[in-house]
Formats: sequence, structure tokens, C-alpha cells
Amino acid sequence: MINTKFSTAVVAATLFGTVSCGTVKTPEMQKYEARQEILEQNLKLNKLKMEYEEERTANNKLREEARSLSKTAENKSDNFTVSNNPQKVADKAKDTNKLLNRAEKANRELVKSDRKLERIQKKIDREKTKAEGMFRQIEYVKPE
Repeated sequence: MINTKFSTAVVAATLFGTVSCGTVKTPEMQKYEARQEILEQNLKLNKLKMEYEEERTANNKLREEARSLSKTAENKSDNFTVSNNPQKVADKAKDTNKLLNRAEKANRELVKSDRKLERIQKKIDREKTKAEGMFRQIEYVKPE
């Protein structure tokens, strides 16, 4: 009976010692963990930058398409003429309306893309600020 109490106490003390000693980190270990956090933060930042560049490329394509459609629609609506044939006028009006609708849709998509670029840029700025704060906190370990 005494042996079981004694062995239980030894096991408990061993576990307590192992757990309490395992949580203490050396300054070197803390620096390495901080560096790892910085690397992870930079990874997030790089992913956001890649996403931004992809969206910027898509935005440029949308901008060119919207410009082209708007210019064509404007020319078509400016050159709209009325003739004696009502069917011909109705067909021209339908074509012009379709072109104007396409231009409007392209412009809406461009606005969405612009907003998305702004959101991504805000995220990039936040992540840069976090990374800079982390970088200031760390002291580099001098190589031996």
C-alpha cells in the first residue's frame, strides 16, 4: 500500500517536472519561433500580392473591354438616324440597346474589379504593418 502511494507520488512528480520544464523556452528558441512567424506572415503577404497582380491583370482587360464597348456604343447611338421604314428603325434601336447594355455590364464588372483591388490593397497594407511590427520585435541570433 505504501509502495503504490509512493509510486503514484513519483509518477506525479515526474509528470509535473516534465510538463513544467517543457514549457520554458530558451531565448534562442523564442527567436527562431519569431522568425518562423515572420516567414508565415511574409507568405501571407506574398499570396496577397499575387492575388492583387492577377486581379490587376483582369482589371486591365476589363478596362480595355469597357472602353471599347463604350466607345462603340457611343458612336452607334450618336449616328442613330430615323428613316421612313419603322422596322429598320426598330432593328437599329434594338442593336443599339444591346450594345449599350453590354457596355453597361462591362462597366459594372470594372467597378467590381476596382473595389476588389482596393480590398486586396487594404489587406496587403495590414499584413505589411503586422510583418514590420514582428520584424522590429526580433533580434537576430549572431552566427557562431
